[in-house]
Amino acid sequence: MTFRRGWIPAIVAPVAVVVAALAVPAIADAASPPPAKTAAQVLTLIAGSHDAHYSGTVVQSSDLGLPQLPTSMSSGAPSSSGFDAASLVELITGSHTAQVYVDGSSKQRVQLLDTLGERDLIRNGTSVWTYDAKAHTATHVTASADATTGETPQAATPATVADRLIASITPTTKVSVSTGTFLGHGVYTLTLEPKTSDTLVGSAVITVDAATGVPLSAQLDARGQSMPAVGVAFNKVDFSTPGADVFAFTPPQGTTVRDMTAPSHETKGTHTEHKPGAQKPSVIGSGWTSIVEVAGGTGVTTGVSGLTGSDARLLNELTKQVNGGRMLQTSLFTVFLRDDGTVFAGAVPSATLLAAAK
Repeated sequence: MTFRRGWIPAIVAPVAVVVAALAVPAIADAASPPPAKTAAQVLTLIAGSHDAHYSGTVVQSSDLGLPQLPTSMSSGAPSSSGFDAASLVELITGSHTAQVYVDGSSKQRVQLLDTLGERDLIRNGTSVWTYDAKAHTATHVTASADATTGETPQAATPATVADRLIASITPTTKVSVSTGTFLGHGVYTLTLEPKTSDTLVGSAVITVDAATGVPLSAQLDARGQSMPAVGVAFNKVDFSTPGADVFAFTPPQGTTVRDMTAPSHETKGTHTEHKPGAQKPSVIGSGWTSIVEVAGGTGVTTGVSGLTGSDARLLNELTKQVNGGRMLQTSLFTVFLRDDGTVFAGAVPSATLLAAAK
């Protein structure tokens, strides 16, 4: 079969919104549990927290059952194509720490400082920067005044992960709420449980500060696994307003900068330009058992002749040969890379994915 360069993003995409598992040290909680609220009231509390201001340290890790990367695959310069596949996989298999700064819905900064090197995402009004110190590259996205945060780059924080999880609530989900304390704050804990056993997801858990509505942690538990599979959590949080200089960014000298413009709602409504071969991913099924299909030769699967060197070895390390393609199986999601380049992904067992791919 032919390895396509775009397959590696397809592998990591299903977990891009939840790149870490709960890993928070024990801290004495001086606060008392807050008064009881219904799940609907807690959801309203979270919705009202988007204008909050705070900063803190976020811990990210994962337990997806993926193999540890050999040193030869997880270090060194990007491939000749400029595509650093190993770094993407390391992001979802290792443990990481990031500094998070938020001042309302228009100013956020997430700064990852660990073995991957410094990586920043800075949103300041309509200006959004992503910066990779190791690669000496930056992308500057200029958003229109009416563009939503979902149309610009986002990093995984408890708030962004919680928003994604809450948006996925369907009639197939059981929602419950409990009270407790966390990091010295009274909190509400929302638990989302699939009503079906045909998904790899056991539950999703969101811990919310009772005073501000800000999510302090979010995690996904895989069915039958004792440790959280993926999630993200603060281990220190401060609800004072970060300084304005935190959200100012100038690329260091020698940085290669790519400029982009995010479309406005008006532009998206009037433009009908369609790139050849570009199709939106289709969704098979619904709820927790839904499967995303990306056709070969479109979007994610578009690439050059194929992977070579360490990228090809990495794909072989992470996947296994099955009839008709290659399969990546984790504790939380499955990806099938069909020989024709079509990608199928979902939080379902491999047999379910193969049946959908026929």
